[in-house]
Amino acid sequence: MPTNDSAQQCTATAKSTGERCQNPAVKGWDVCRFHGAGSPKNETTGGAPVKHGRYSAKRRESLQEKLQQYREEDDPAELWEELALLRAVLQEWLGEVEEIDPETVGVILDLQGSIRRTLDTINKIQTRSALTAAEVEYLQAKVADLFRTYVPRENRDDALNELKQLTEADGPRTN
Repeated sequence: MPTNDSAQQCTATAKSTGERCQNPAVKGWDVCRFHGAGSPKNETTGGAPVKHGRYSAKRRESLQEKLQQYREEDDPAELWEELALLRAVLQEWLGEVEEIDPETVGVILDLQGSIRRTLDTINKIQTRSALTAAEVEYLQAKVADLFRTYVPRENRDDALNELKQLTEADGPRTN
């Protein structure tokens, strides 16, 4: 920002350049608003700028632990926990709302949008892994061909019964 000749220059050093900050100091302060000056209008005391969490040691450690936990998951596409969290946040927040104003409606719509997008993602993942009707028909035809080719005629009924038991909804699973 260009300096004004009548304004005092910020005394802080810019991290990006290592040189003195070129911004004008806030009236009544030695530094600019970016380097911790308060606001006389809002009667704030100034000090260091608000940290956003990116470099917060405590936040960073907990994020690293969560990142590691998610990296070690068996199914990284599992989003049920995220969906449950979004729904819980919405329900808790709605329980605390006393007045519905345009801002409140915006927050509700944002949370509902996040829930809908998470559900859509889960649905896409599940659909991607499900077989289409054409794929099922193809597999059935291939299995029938394999039975005719490799299973002796006298053993086919037993083999078909065993296959039927394995593929029934309440049959044994090997997952």
